[in-house]
Amino acid sequence: MKFATAFGASKASPDSKEYNDGIKIGRFLSKKGYVVKCGGYQGLMEAVSRGVKEEGGICIGITLKKFDSIRPQNPYLSKRVSCNSLFERLQFLIEDTSLFIVQNGSIGTLNELFMVWAIKYGNLSDFRICLVSENYEELKHSSFIKKEQLDLLEFYKDADDFIIRNPDL
Repeated sequence: MKFATAFGASKASPDSKEYNDGIKIGRFLSKKGYVVKCGGYQGLMEAVSRGVKEEGGICIGITLKKFDSIRPQNPYLSKRVSCNSLFERLQFLIEDTSLFIVQNGSIGTLNELFMVWAIKYGNLSDFRICLVSENYEELKHSSFIKKEQLDLLEFYKDADDFIIRNPDL
């Protein structure tokens, strides 16, 4: 079984391009045989899980017990795992994953990206990190990020670009 984990904003609106990109990504990953993991809530997490469900795949939502009673349920999940802490949640999202998709997001998404990126940079695991948003282009011009660190990331302008450039995923 191969796993992909999708990270992204919880506040993306269902009528936004980002949300529709999330659906496309979920469908694509499901077609390619991935079991998809996500944060399990709304926004881009919901969009990806919706795409997976529409394609007949499996999407596992990894949530936090602290938020489960105050956040609306994601109706597109195949399964939900509720964790006691943020660290436990990140562990579930990261373990056994060979492909990470990072769409737009705020502090939570960036936290997830940097955690995965640090693990990869430490040569502790072999996986792909795909940044799917033109907004991440700014990282390439940062003075505090080394070239060898940037070389660990793949940059895509949107879902269509990611799908077109990865036909054999």
